[in-house]
Parts: sequence; structure tokens; C-alpha cells
Amino acid sequence: MKTQLKNFSTKLILTLAFIAGLSSYSKAEDIRMVVKEERANCTGMGPQTCYLVKYTTSKDWEFFYGGIVGFTYQPGYRYTLLVSRTKRANVPADASSYIYKVKRVLKRQKISRGIESTLTNTAEANFVFNHRWNLIQLNGITQEQSPAYLIFHREDQRFNGSAGCNNIFGSYEFSKGAITFKQIGSTMMACSEEKMKLENDFVNLLNDKTFRYDIADQTLNFYLGNKLVAMFGMTDLETGTQ
Repeated sequence: MKTQLKNFSTKLILTLAFIAGLSSYSKAEDIRMVVKEERANCTGMGPQTCYLVKYTTSKDWEFFYGGIVGFTYQPGYRYTLLVSRTKRANVPADASSYIYKVKRVLKRQKISRGIESTLTNTAEANFVFNHRWNLIQLNGITQEQSPAYLIFHREDQRFNGSAGCNNIFGSYEFSKGAITFKQIGSTMMACSEEKMKLENDFVNLLNDKTFRYDIADQTLNFYLGNKLVAMFGMTDLETGTQ
């Protein structure tokens, strides 16, 4: 009798555990999603890098804060995926409401948007990538020994640098003599009033703006219309010295 009760209790516990497991998730649904060829800076529980995705009903790219189980991502390729999406019943504070798993990669397309194809020539591209660019003029005002600078990365169309006080980062896109800055993020230190003013002016100038640019006398120059709004001096990439 005791053995039967013990077996019954064990089965009951396993059954309850199974039911509890089922209650943690709803029925999975299959959806199509497109993953963009570049990631973007975003803020979840803290600063991070997110996929940019589109669903069937999307009008524009959306941040995707979680992961996709079974998905191997390579920058520079745009993916169309068939994924199963399962809603969690009890969502942890730092987790997505859904579990995403790849069922099939429907399409993998190389997107040729590298800077070499949009700058004038390879020599010009190397010139941009192989140097750090110190801010020497902003909105017509010469910047003496400015701490602000930009570094452009070839592989993933990202940049980083300093705005004067905080480190900044984001994405860029060169196209036909123009450069666009997107999704600029930064650290959150407080500095002197002078440095904070420079930082605010610099970030506000760059953020979500498209500039005409040229390179002349070892300077990188940005224009809005016909007005020169920022000038950068060439410095050594490793040491930061001219």
C-alpha cells in the first residue's frame, strides 16, 4: 500500500511539474521577420547593441532587444527568417516577453554598403579609416586642444569617439559625397560646464543629421548646405598625436 501511495505521489508531482511547465508558455506561432545587415545601439537594462528587424506589419525598422535561438548573424547580410515565437507567461524583469527560435533562413542577402563603394576612391577610404579625427572647429568657432574626436570603423559602419566629456558611439553611412550619423549614444559622466556645453553642441549637431563632406589639406570637413559646420584635423590613430 505504501509503495502504491509513493508511486502515486511521484506521478502526481511529475504531472503537476509538467502542467506548470506548459503554463509557462503559450502555443508557439510562426512569423516572418527581416533582420537588418547592421545592428544599432539601444538601451534595455543598460546600453547594448540590438538587431534591427521588420515584421509583416512593420513600416520601419524596429529594435529587437532579445536573442534568436539558432540564429547565426553576420554583419553585412540581410536575413529573412521564419521563426517560431512563444509567449512567456511569467516574464523576468530583464527578459523578452517571447522566446524566438529559427525554423528556417528563407533568404540571406549581401548588402554592399561599404564605405569603399561610396567614397571617391580607395585611397580616400583608407585616409578616413586610418586616422583619428580631432574636432578643430565647430559652428565657426575654433576649438583649441579640443578633447572631442571621431574614429570610423570599416567593418560594421560604426563610429566611436569623445564629445568632449563622455564617450560617444553610433552608426554612420557614406553615400555620394554625404555622411549621415544615426542612433548616437554616450556614457553619462558629468564634467565642467565648458566641456558639457561643447558636448551638447557637438552631439546635437551630429545626431540624425546628413552632411556634405570633403577632405582638404588633411582635414575632414562637414557642411550643412554651403555652410561649414565642423572641421576635423587628422591625427595618428594609435597615439592620437598629430
